[in-house]
Amino acid sequence: MRKAKLALSAAVAMTVVLAAVERPALAQRKFLEKVRRHYQLVPRENGKCTLCHKLGAKEDPTRENLNVYGKAIQGSPDFAPLKGKSDEYKFSDAELETLMKIVLALENQDTDGDGVTNKEELDLSSFPGDPEAKPDAKELEKYRAAQKK
Repeated sequence: MRKAKLALSAAVAMTVVLAAVERPALAQRKFLEKVRRHYQLVPRENGKCTLCHKLGAKEDPTRENLNVYGKAIQGSPDFAPLKGKSDEYKFSDAELETLMKIVLALENQDTDGDGVTNKEELDLSSFPGDPEAKPDAKELEKYRAAQKK
């Protein structure tokens, strides 16, 4: 009987630990809010978790389902102190500015390899982490011409 109780307690403890680990990673809501405000993504399709995550129909965002853009953000050495925080963690303004520093440093890169920079994709409601999603060619041409002025 004592062994059974001990085994049950261990199983419950392991379930709690696994549930904590599997929670949506890295307080992405606060990060996403910061990026949304900067790029004015609020009404647009790419202002969602899918900006950094590849999500199935019933999946929550986690470290395991980051797209290439999310991986590029997390891969920055500056991101190291931000890793592993729970969704309830209260990020300081300085920590959120660190995130924006990383995002801004990635603007001229093309993380998904589709020929469009991350900034162009964010500004034109596309996804810098999905090579299948890129802005309309005419809209991109017009955007690039306006940026040269």
